[in-house]
Amino acid sequence: MGALLAEAQKQGNSLKGTPAQERFFFGGGGGFGAGRSAFGDRYTSISVSPLIGYRVTRQFSAGMGIQYQYIGYPDIQVDFHQYGVSPFAMYRFSNLFAFGEYAVLSVPDFRDPSRRLTVRRMPIGLGYTMPLGRNSAVNAMALYDVIYDPGDRFFTSPWVFRVFFSVGGWSF
Repeated sequence: MGALLAEAQKQGNSLKGTPAQERFFFGGGGGFGAGRSAFGDRYTSISVSPLIGYRVTRQFSAGMGIQYQYIGYPDIQVDFHQYGVSPFAMYRFSNLFAFGEYAVLSVPDFRDPSRRLTVRRMPIGLGYTMPLGRNSAVNAMALYDVIYDPGDRFFTSPWVFRVFFSVGGWSF
């Protein structure tokens, strides 16, 4: 045990000598929702958000996510597509981690669906990882959008909450 601790302290936070393929990780998320809008119209929402990341050190990772969401209103025959990118960075402190991203999204202009708008958000906050076994965990994050503009009216709150699972090198 003492030898393992001495080796870990000697290596510190470095991943020197770790092959590149072991530093990359992949993940993402998705969602499905259906129901009725506040106006009583039926809707369907489908989203996917794959990501790729790179472990710079044992504690620091950075990467890029891609987001796509479809929202359809069959009663009024309207479909919306929004998409974008979100570079991110994460720093781990044992089970606690700091996380931040900068999302740039292309969204339809709800007043004129033939036009598109670019919206941005920058959620930053903390997360917690709870191991479920040797190579899996459940993760939760509470983030605050530091560039939130209530006048923008695209996002209804500056708060972003996420829960996701990690299995091996995969997160979803």
